[in-house]
Amino acid sequence: MFKKFWYAEMIQHHILERQGKEPLNSYYYATHYPDVYAAAERTFGSWGDAIESCGINYGTVRKYKTWTKQAVLNEIRRLAKAGEPLYSQYAQNHYKPLYMAAVKRFTNWGQALRCAGIKYDEVRLRRSMTPEEIRKEILKLFRNRENLSYTYMRENYQYLLAAGMKKLGDGSWARARRQCGILTNYRLSAVKKKKGIPV
Repeated sequence: MFKKFWYAEMIQHHILERQGKEPLNSYYYATHYPDVYAAAERTFGSWGDAIESCGINYGTVRKYKTWTKQAVLNEIRRLAKAGEPLYSQYAQNHYKPLYMAAVKRFTNWGQALRCAGIKYDEVRLRRSMTPEEIRKEILKLFRNRENLSYTYMRENYQYLLAAGMKKLGDGSWARARRQCGILTNYRLSAVKKKKGIPV
């Protein structure tokens, strides 16, 4: 069987025929139409140039944004604040563009997290902790008189907050605390607590 030879006009026709029907980004074409993608790179110099030769603005079809170091760090911090899992496998499966950019800009995912101010050991711990281990960690903080309010936990124990909400509280931090036998109402103001109002 002879290999099909793709002329420039044939490549452009292939692209225009699928415009609006299928993705035109490089990843999609490289995986779904590898022969066309390879021919386009040879003929036009790059996939972006092939798209532009069809009169299409490549910026409108790119799947992956241009990630600067700062953009990577900002996105990692945003995900951490939102309580998203940040261990390596999860990032690869759910945030592949971010993960690939982090590896490119920071050598590896762990280093990117560290540069974002996130302790990678805690991220890995969160992944592997059992419900019983989570309960013990929360109770340890409680016995040490740590503030177990959502805000404080988000700022100081993000991994434990997220793990507790997921594995003990069904999405709720207050429910996770109750699962540990902690009934203190952390929504009460410090002033009310000082006045001795029962919690």
